[in-house]
Amino acid sequence: MKNSRSVNCYKATFGQLVGAVVEECYRWLPELITLGAELNLMKNVNSGHLMSEIGIGEIFALSSALMWAIAVIMFTKIGTRLPAFELNLIKNIIGVILIALTSWWFEGLLIPSFSFNDWLLIIFSGFIGIAIADTLYMKALNTIGAGATGIVAALYSPSVVILSMFYLNESLGFYQWLGLVLVLGGIIFISLDKSPSLDHLANPIKGVLYAASSVFLTALGVVLIKPIVESEPFFYVTGLRLLIGVIGMLLWLVITRKTIQSWHKIRQVQQWPMIIVASIMGSYIAMSLWLAGYKYTSASVAAILNETNFIFIVILAALFLKEPISNKKWLGSALAIVGVVLVVLL
Repeated sequence: MKNSRSVNCYKATFGQLVGAVVEECYRWLPELITLGAELNLMKNVNSGHLMSEIGIGEIFALSSALMWAIAVIMFTKIGTRLPAFELNLIKNIIGVILIALTSWWFEGLLIPSFSFNDWLLIIFSGFIGIAIADTLYMKALNTIGAGATGIVAALYSPSVVILSMFYLNESLGFYQWLGLVLVLGGIIFISLDKSPSLDHLANPIKGVLYAASSVFLTALGVVLIKPIVESEPFFYVTGLRLLIGVIGMLLWLVITRKTIQSWHKIRQVQQWPMIIVASIMGSYIAMSLWLAGYKYTSASVAAILNETNFIFIVILAALFLKEPISNKKWLGSALAIVGVVLVVLL
């Protein structure tokens, strides 16, 4: 009885926390991103002040990692009643609707004057970064499991850094490179703690290739549209990219002739309140903050800070899912925190 009351207490606390976070983020997120350019000027004008060195872009990137971690915990609590593809599709559709409404409210109905190349980049980014990358990620989970996939996912920030060096002419200083190494080291420590052995798997190499391809395509998708996000209406670009991804997923259902099968799975869902709240956190708040981070700071720095979502997941899982934190997780978290400090402050 005591354990049952304790579990119910944690559930109630978690629900109140998530509700408060969603309400405040939904209220203030559009204003924060709209004012982001003005706030980011403080970083250049007052370069000697500690907080000005952090900048609004870095705050957005870290906030995105936290919001996504909360969404992941909620999706975990939903359980296995809805397959990953259908859950991801619902999440993205809800995100498209909310971002479209936000874009209409703050940016109007006028379509930005994108060039032909801009349209191609947005479409290409949405297709490879959401439709294809998400599908490959799910294939990796089914092939090698979450632990091994998490290790491969640590390739995300190096991929963004390398792509940004060639495509955006960005560069990192010594302490930022050191911070990158520490963040990756921390994530690998955490992943290895629960990584299953790959010896018993039929196609471990194929699974690793699925995961690596997913990470690379996600990185490529965001690097390609960074110049567009910096100069065009933010929510319009974000929503359009997500819409392209949803269209790609729907086309995949049509091509594979699984539309009716997926529809039956969605109709059987009974946890709609939790799914809707988690989708708002993941596809609206977290994604908006994610791209806002790339808008107001360098792609390389944003990518490194985004990796901290793994650390937030570990902490929240220990608090609300009762997952133990081992010595490896403590060490990994400490390494990642030190790495973040080096990236944003030096």
